[in-house]
Amino acid sequence: MGVRFKSVRRHPSRVLLPLWIILVVAYFTWQSGTYRGVVALLAEWQFNEFGVYHPLLTFLLFVLLLAPLPFLFTGRRRKSPRAASAAVPATDTVSARPDFFRAIRSASRFLNVLVYTAAGCFIAALIVAFMLLLLPSAKGPMQSLTASTTSPAVPAQGLTELRGNIIYTRTSAFDEDLWFVRRNVRFAPMVDPAADPSYIRYFIELAPTDGSADTAAASAREGILVADALPGELFRLYRYAGYRMTPKHYVLFRSAMSMRWPYLVWITEFAVAGLLFGIAALVQWLRRRRLIALERKADAALAESLTQD
Repeated sequence: MGVRFKSVRRHPSRVLLPLWIILVVAYFTWQSGTYRGVVALLAEWQFNEFGVYHPLLTFLLFVLLLAPLPFLFTGRRRKSPRAASAAVPATDTVSARPDFFRAIRSASRFLNVLVYTAAGCFIAALIVAFMLLLLPSAKGPMQSLTASTTSPAVPAQGLTELRGNIIYTRTSAFDEDLWFVRRNVRFAPMVDPAADPSYIRYFIELAPTDGSADTAAASAREGILVADALPGELFRLYRYAGYRMTPKHYVLFRSAMSMRWPYLVWITEFAVAGLLFGIAALVQWLRRRRLIALERKADAALAESLTQD
């Protein structure tokens, strides 16, 4: 007695699509987080046209536009055995079967896009959560620094007392308008009194009670020092204003919450987006299930009619 093994060939899209969507999500997560590339160009266009930038909508736009691309190269070559065997007497029931197959195939493709996009959003949320864990601790000994552009060569991140001149005339504001939360945070450069004020290495988060001054004011501030943490929109703003930045800049945050806030926003937005895509995938799955049920009814009606003949 012989045993035969049936070889199962997976369609390339089943492997290609998840890898492609993960690549797209990772790439545009990186561009959104670092404010560069096409994301930065589209963000600045939004600022110029509407006065506001929507990071999550911009991210989802690229994902939804690029995620279905593998289907354009793999979907057209796929042919249904049922559709090929549908060359039987042309009755109303039989002629509907190829239409059912096309509808089910289209629904399955769209369902895959929704499922993988939802998974990609949740993966992005987990990546940002991991980045959140890598932020400097708000505990430990406090270092004392001056706002020098050269010393120390690599400042340690964490609790810091930073001394220098605060350039209040170059204060920048960053407004965030989320669904139920509005937040405004202000940053100002801090420089060494004896150095060139147009060459910046340090920024400090200003308190709500901080006013403005016509000249730089000497001060000492305590907080949590984080490398390359200035919002990308503000970083470019200072560049456009003619200021030079050191290859690595530092931001002194007033509290652990203000330091973690951008990451918490990203995690929330990715999680909500993943949930919405998950709900859409559930609706699409129910629609696909209904199409399959209709196809089975058509098959049963066809079998019954052939039996009666």
